[in-house]
Amino acid sequence: RMGWARVQQQEQITSHSSDSSFDSGTSSGGGWSQALLALTDSHIIWWETVPASPQQWSQPSRSLRLIQTRLVNHRSPIYQTEQYCICIRHGGEDGVSCHIIAFDSKSDQAAWATGVVATTLNAARRVKKWITQVGYKGRNCELTVDSDEGFSLKEAETGNIVFSKNFPELVNSSDDGARLLWLEFRQSGEEELDLGKNPKPLVFVIHTFLSAKIQQLTDSTRG
Repeated sequence: RMGWARVQQQEQITSHSSDSSFDSGTSSGGGWSQALLALTDSHIIWWETVPASPQQWSQPSRSLRLIQTRLVNHRSPIYQTEQYCICIRHGGEDGVSCHIIAFDSKSDQAAWATGVVATTLNAARRVKKWITQVGYKGRNCELTVDSDEGFSLKEAETGNIVFSKNFPELVNSSDDGARLLWLEFRQSGEEELDLGKNPKPLVFVIHTFLSAKIQQLTDSTRG
């Protein structure tokens, strides 16, 4: 899918919460800029002008990996100048960024919103697994988040399983916006993981996997 839109990036959001709902207090970034928008099976990307060469096509102005994004509602008055908008939050290495994308019609807005959600959930089902190195109680470990199996932590040196949890066991998650992630599970309580880098990409992946799992269960129930 490809088409013209207008894009505004908000100021970087510093948040200590894993909640990926829109921060209504986020102030406006720069002005609106015209963009050629494209939705692939793994990314939403855009260029400020039509690329004139294969090299320019391969170097978009912005590229957001779908499993690290979330489409959210927005109700801030700063968007009143643009009626047909979608709001996309992205969890990256530098934290959370928010992008407002405006369209010319309600039908375009609905089509792009539906496309982004469906493609993101399909991307989660296709990727299925996210693996990262973490520190846990002074030990070097490997955390695997599997869209079907849930969470598995094993020691890097021995391969011994430290814990294994299904998604339904996850009660809450939070992070410090810098390197620490806390996952709270039923019965065992809270586990602290040191990623050594910004945890937001993993936080957004967890949310996307959960959304894909819920959608899959919903589709199965309807079927």
